Amino acid sequence: MAHSRQSGRIVTTAGIARRGDALFLARRSSEGTQHGKWEFPGGKCEAGETLAQCVEREFLEEFETPVTVGREIGRVPFAHGGDLFVLVGVEITFAHDPQKMHEHSETGWFTPAAAARLDLIDSDRELLATIPGRLP
Repeated sequence: MAHSRQSGRIVTTAGIARRGDALFLARRSSEGTQHGKWEFPGGKCEAGETLAQCVEREFLEEFETPVTVGREIGRVPFAHGGDLFVLVGVEITFAHDPQKMHEHSETGWFTPAAAARLDLIDSDRELLATIPGRLP
C-alpha cells in the first residue's frame, strides 16, 4: 500500500486525547516492532488521506473507537528502519475509552510528567515535549 509523503517523508499520525491534565496513551502489544513501548496511537497515512481521515481510520482499526479530530498539535521528523517519517500530532476526542485493543496490550491516562517516565517510543517522546502549552 502506498503511503502519503510530505517532503519525501512518510506521514504518520498520533492521536492526542486529553482528559483534564492527562493524556491518552497505549502500550503496544508484544508483537511487531516497538513491542511493549507506549505511544500516542495512530499510524501511517495512506496515499490521498487527510490527517483527520488517517487518525479516524487508525482508531477504528486499532480500538474500534470513533474519534472526533481537531487541530494539529505538533510535528516531529524521525527515521526508523532506514525510512524517513514525520509524526503529526492531532488533537482528538472520543466519547468512551476504547474497550477493544487489536494492536495494544493496555491503555491509560497520564499527566505529561508521568508519560515522560514511561518507556515511550522515541518519536512520541519528542512529540510529548512539544505539547505543553498547545492544548487548551
